[in-house]
Amino acid sequence: MLASSLRSGMRRRLLSTLPNTSSVRSGHELDLSKISPLLQSLSIPSDVTVSQFKHGQSNPTYVLSSPSTCHVLRKKPSGKLLRGAHAVDREARIMKALKPTAVPVPNVVHYEPDAGLLGTEFYIYEYVEADFHKSCALPNVASAGLRSEIYDNVAAVAAELHNVDFEAAGLGDFGKPQGYLARQTKVWTAQYDAAKEAFKAAGADVENPGMDYLREWLPQALPDLECPEMTTIVHGDIRIDNMLFDENSSSVAAVVDWELSTLGHPGADLALLCSPYHTPSSMPILGGLKDLNVGELGIPDEHTFVGKYVDATGSTSLSHDLDFHLAFASFRMGSILAGVYARSIAGNASSADAQQAGKLSSFLSGMGVEHAKTYEKSPGRLNKLGGAGAALGGARAFSSSARASAPRDAAATRDQVEAFLNEHVLPVETAVLNQGYFGTKEEAWKESVLLDPLKEKAKELGLWNLFLPAVSGMSNVEYGKCAEVMGRSLIGSEVFNCQAPDTGNMEVLHMFGTPEQQAEYLTPLMNQEIRSAFAMTEPFVASSDATNMEATITVDGDELVLDGRKWWTSNGCHPDLKFFIFMGRDADCEDQPPHRRHSMVLVPRDAVGVDVMRPLTVFGYEDAPHGHAEINFDKVRVPASAVVGNIGDGFSIAQARLGPGRIHHCMRLIGMAERSLELAIKRGDEREAFGKKLSEFQSNTTFFAKSRIDIDSCRLMVLNAAQKIDEGGAKNARQEIAMIKVMVPAMAKRVVDGSMQIFGGAGLSQDTPLAHFYAWARVLELADGPSEVHLDGIAKQELRMQRKKRE
Repeated sequence: MLASSLRSGMRRRLLSTLPNTSSVRSGHELDLSKISPLLQSLSIPSDVTVSQFKHGQSNPTYVLSSPSTCHVLRKKPSGKLLRGAHAVDREARIMKALKPTAVPVPNVVHYEPDAGLLGTEFYIYEYVEADFHKSCALPNVASAGLRSEIYDNVAAVAAELHNVDFEAAGLGDFGKPQGYLARQTKVWTAQYDAAKEAFKAAGADVENPGMDYLREWLPQALPDLECPEMTTIVHGDIRIDNMLFDENSSSVAAVVDWELSTLGHPGADLALLCSPYHTPSSMPILGGLKDLNVGELGIPDEHTFVGKYVDATGSTSLSHDLDFHLAFASFRMGSILAGVYARSIAGNASSADAQQAGKLSSFLSGMGVEHAKTYEKSPGRLNKLGGAGAALGGARAFSSSARASAPRDAAATRDQVEAFLNEHVLPVETAVLNQGYFGTKEEAWKESVLLDPLKEKAKELGLWNLFLPAVSGMSNVEYGKCAEVMGRSLIGSEVFNCQAPDTGNMEVLHMFGTPEQQAEYLTPLMNQEIRSAFAMTEPFVASSDATNMEATITVDGDELVLDGRKWWTSNGCHPDLKFFIFMGRDADCEDQPPHRRHSMVLVPRDAVGVDVMRPLTVFGYEDAPHGHAEINFDKVRVPASAVVGNIGDGFSIAQARLGPGRIHHCMRLIGMAERSLELAIKRGDEREAFGKKLSEFQSNTTFFAKSRIDIDSCRLMVLNAAQKIDEGGAKNARQEIAMIKVMVPAMAKRVVDGSMQIFGGAGLSQDTPLAHFYAWARVLELADGPSEVHLDGIAKQELRMQRKKRE
């Protein structure tokens, strides 16, 4: 409840005993006579009583109360301040911007930038008559039922905040659109390092192995967590003691203390709300819930609380990554307290409890290390739909993602794709492929005119860009079933604008591209007006270990200089190719961890220094008009604005790109295997040898049976991996993705090879798609990482899991 005036029955109490206030502290006095005209213009009487809030205020905060009105004045502290700290102007701005939304905030009536009036800038908002709870255990709440409702409402308010369209609220420039966690990690690492230097200067032998562990671990654990879609308004210090509750109900009356608010990653806020589940109630300053029977208190457990938040936002990836965010929150607070401790040793701490508070840094960092290890060993422990153990259970139907609702009937869409493929695509498949196989050089390297009308028809039917959830509304599971159908034809994906490598590049631009990059490249790609290529693999190093990459990116003023040789760059010879996504090693980042040294850069096809040297053949196929090119980048210059994401984000972006892409590849291979088996059985029913049908020979019936087992097993494995991505992102499904990457190409090779055997010589020719299917299956045992690399990773994870069981 937000009140501009107080109920008459409460006025006398407020004048003398406003909760959580005291008389104004020495050195914090206000000379209200200097702002008398301002107060008058705001209808605030000149005879107000001034008190000061006691709890948790880094910015001095006062209550101006009278028999008829009550307001809060919040100002910057005096003296030398850290750059960017105590930004009351940002507090006032965000509270004003959120007032029309569902997020409860006090009503700001004035912001005053003139520091000459009260010594520093300030703002005034209407006092909220509400209850305040210092302890997250809510000891002053009358019943377990009310405590449960309060926590439900806290989760709901956090979700409302993170669901706010910050652009529509006028807060598009309130922070950077991505990179929040990376920036914050650097900030708090620097603060911790400064504290360590202060310890050394004071001759204090202070060791904190937990903080040292986290400062190295956090930057390397960042990949896959940040992208524009995960940018929201974040409060930065959201806790129960920064909320006010309606005194007649359990609803949140107002969220206050917006000093650290910005645009950032919502996981940082969710972790702060969950931190009390991991600290004991007796811990000074950090008192939590860990040693309490939350069930008896009526407080939901952590899993239930997170589930309430996920229900309200649909952001299952946050529950999956929560232990990372808890580790980050522990490091952040540990760094703050290390600084407090350093000041206490130096003798200039800001409170008598500084030394005790500072020593809590070791406890917090130890807790953070545990969260880090949990995140590595058991990611997704708070996922609502469970982990891999439930993967193939009867309750798991591989139906929809965690979206609140689907904008299309996914099953009907899959049926539409299949009908379109059978009616329009398969009848022209041979003619289109033969143009590439046998046409003149000029004809081979042009798109077939037979495809254009099919693409227009697919667009009209809404069967276009189905791979991109933000466009189609389909989950990875749902699109995977469509990808299988498309994979039945070598030209199937092309007709629906779902062909690699454009799909992966569109995903990268959609997730990480700036508005300018999206306008120049993403929009025309989604209309298939242009084509793109992904330049990563290199000829002179073992590309199975991408950290071997030799191609370099050098910063030269406001330009980047790219040098290096790339190959197997699909689409590299396409006549409509307009740009590459070039991945290279940052020349000046050798001091960075191996997976923070690489970046992705957008390079126009016609940039000076780009030399498409030749197409590479695959078992003799040139794959015209797309081609897999070898390309030399010789001192190619592009503007610094061509970087995708940030410098050093290359590996994290690559993993975000490859997760769904591997699902698409594997489902298309399953479609190829299905069609191969159908063709083989049809051939077997039509041909006779030695007095009986080929389909009646035991060797062939055994092949048919084993193929059915193989195909269906792989389909379930791939859909399981897709479901895990839908629940918690690609990082959540690393093991499952690795397994399908090994299993599916090998299966497809077996099925296609056996089908070619039944066809005899015809199976090796252009009269069937089998030879080309086989080539693609073999390619995908190498593409996106050779099977041996994935097998090694699977084994390491299995060893870790089994050894953990024995501990």
